[in-house]
Amino acid sequence: MEERAIYQASDKGSSLRQGEIVTGVVQYNPVIDEIPKELQELSFTPIIHPYSIVITQDCDLDWDYKARGINNNPAKLLNSIVLCEIGTAESIRSTDGMNRKEWELVVAHRHERFYFFEKIPPECEVEQEGLPELTADFKKVLGMDASTLYRQIELGMVKRRAILASPYLEHFSRRYHSFHGRVALPFQYESEREG
Repeated sequence: MEERAIYQASDKGSSLRQGEIVTGVVQYNPVIDEIPKELQELSFTPIIHPYSIVITQDCDLDWDYKARGINNNPAKLLNSIVLCEIGTAESIRSTDGMNRKEWELVVAHRHERFYFFEKIPPECEVEQEGLPELTADFKKVLGMDASTLYRQIELGMVKRRAILASPYLEHFSRRYHSFHGRVALPFQYESEREG
């Protein structure tokens, strides 16, 4: 079998990387019904994201990481890190009720909303456990406060697992940005033969 380098293990001693798969991200959302007029006391609901992938660009992540450590440069700090929620391929397929034909489009990277990741072998991820087949849903994006995310990593709540290697990272990034850069048309084009 041909050796393919799709993934590489995360480097725990560096900044987060674009295309890095992390597990256990906890997002805290305010309880909407309990938001008082004066925002002095808020209740929060934790939302656990079992799998996520970092979308924010490497250069911004690098500047932020260095500003938190060596440089102490507030102008380079990020207020948020953008992540895309990913789930097991099995759960995405069943939750969205995809038939075999539609799922084949996802696996072949021809479905604009989803991105399929093949199984990650143990030797390509930090925990040496491997990860199952995963699928990103480009509609499920979240911004995490950068300080909170790094604190969750420091506490061991969030685990850095694997990073997409080039050119798979660029392929994923292009597909993600293409989905979010699409233009809604008021009407679809029609062929004269249809009308």
